[in-house]
Amino acid sequence: MDRDIGKPLFDIFLLVASGIGFYYATTLPSITSAGGITPAFFPKLLSGLIFVCAVPCFIRDSLEWLSQRRERDYEAQNVRSDGPKSAVAQWLFIMALIIGYAIIFERLGYLVSTSLFCFLSVLGMVMLSGEFSGMSAVNKLKSGLGYLAFSIILSSSIFFVFTALFNIPLPN
Repeated sequence: MDRDIGKPLFDIFLLVASGIGFYYATTLPSITSAGGITPAFFPKLLSGLIFVCAVPCFIRDSLEWLSQRRERDYEAQNVRSDGPKSAVAQWLFIMALIIGYAIIFERLGYLVSTSLFCFLSVLGMVMLSGEFSGMSAVNKLKSGLGYLAFSIILSSSIFFVFTALFNIPLPN
């Protein structure tokens, strides 16, 4: 299978964006809030974590891409013809969901809008990848219920962490 350059490029984007985010987080004023945490703490923490996690991903993805590029063989010709079309459809689908999420976030609150976004993202990506069409009706129902449970648990967990542990209010 031929590796796409997109993964190393995305890793570079994460490295640059997290570096810029960390830099701008250091310019935030040092006003102490509840618990002695400054406003720069969470942006620095998230930027640092993203950077630390993106470095090994960049190394791995770059090495895989370079090795696959050198080893072009007959398998590279057997790539599905709907690959680029499917990737564009998935990208457009996620962009539409992000725009919809931004629109409904204030109206429906964090829990409902994030659960809906997460559920539709997972379901849409599975459907657009073609994995869903090969399943039986029972497996589709089980998968759909699993996606729903995942989205509710994920958004509820994040809501709990931010509201109860960090004392950061999110829209209800």
